[in-house]
Amino acid sequence: PLRGHMQQASDALTERGYAMGDALRVVRQLVMERLVTLDCDHQAPLADVTTAVTQLAEFALDKACVHARAELEAVHGAPLGPDGTPARLWVMGMGKLGARELNVSSDIDLIYVYDADGETRGTDEGRNKLANSEFFARMVKILYALIGDITAHGFVFRVDLAARAHR
Repeated sequence: PLRGHMQQASDALTERGYAMGDALRVVRQLVMERLVTLDCDHQAPLADVTTAVTQLAEFALDKACVHARAELEAVHGAPLGPDGTPARLWVMGMGKLGARELNVSSDIDLIYVYDADGETRGTDEGRNKLANSEFFARMVKILYALIGDITAHGFVFRVDLAARAHR
């Protein structure tokens, strides 16, 4: 289960009409199924398993970030710093994710950081503007829903709910 294969599976699922969160959950199921086979039937080295699970987390977080930002920008416009440049959110993995040692039962501990106060551009003549702090707080909520919520397709990763967005 390599990142390129995860991307191919995700693309195929979204082309078939799966919502982003559901596609990520099914990709997780496919990765875990493959890892069980590699581990049990082929005695895969532990490093292969932890690398694959870590790549799954990074892939899922990347896809969720792009999706969440696009969803919010469609309503509120892009978040801008005081100088008019786009403001960004970084998601940092702590613990086993940060060490790139996730196993099949790991949760992920995240820190969210954004780089500039300001507000979004807004849409339609500047309407629907939000402070960047609110934009990124909403983005983090969407990320959690895409990654951590339990649905009919399961979950992608358990995420620490106590994490907050900070500048």
